[in-house]
Amino acid sequence: MSNNRKSCPECGVDKPADAFGRNKALPDGLSFYCLECNRRRNSEWYRQSRRAEGRSVRDHSWVPDGFRWCPGCQQAVAHEEFSRNSRQTSGFGSLCLPCHRASSNKAYWKRRYGLTRAQVDVLRDGQGDACAICGAPGPEHLDHDHLTGRIRALLCQRCNQGLGLLRDDPAILRAAADYVEEHREAGAGASPGATPAPGHRVPGELTGRPPTSPGMRRAQAMYGRG
Repeated sequence: MSNNRKSCPECGVDKPADAFGRNKALPDGLSFYCLECNRRRNSEWYRQSRRAEGRSVRDHSWVPDGFRWCPGCQQAVAHEEFSRNSRQTSGFGSLCLPCHRASSNKAYWKRRYGLTRAQVDVLRDGQGDACAICGAPGPEHLDHDHLTGRIRALLCQRCNQGLGLLRDDPAILRAAADYVEEHREAGAGASPGATPAPGHRVPGELTGRPPTSPGMRRAQAMYGRG
């Protein structure tokens, strides 16, 4: 090898270093054969092993250079559209990118929530593909009760994060709703820049007065404050 090039003993072609896989066991850190020859040799070995076991072998010899056969979508896919796996000699994963994403998505729902993708789709159809709280289309977050673990519904990102930020606590959520309504009603008749009416609480002002909204009173009573 010279000038970051190496000759492949299989095809006899002098190729750049990036045409070879990695092999730390060899002095130059590159695989013995180039990637193209290595793939061909591995394919031949696989076919011979399958035939020796009496199993059928699909003929992928028609797949053109620069493409790989994807068993997921059953078609030849360009290398740039294939998943990558540095642990494999070929450097490629077993599926093309769309199939890999679909497979990972299915695994995520099963691993995280114990549901199949089909079960999630049934839940989505039952909600009309809309967030169960605000009605935004295409919700992608499967909400669950953090105390019981019970699956509740699909939510949009904002509603899902909102529940978490308000500690998934009904009393705090009601207090927040009462708070917004109280201030909205109080400011409904005020013109922009107008001086607040006597006794009206200015947001952020520390008045020392007890909470006036029912939700705030419930929340403070629950947490022993007030």
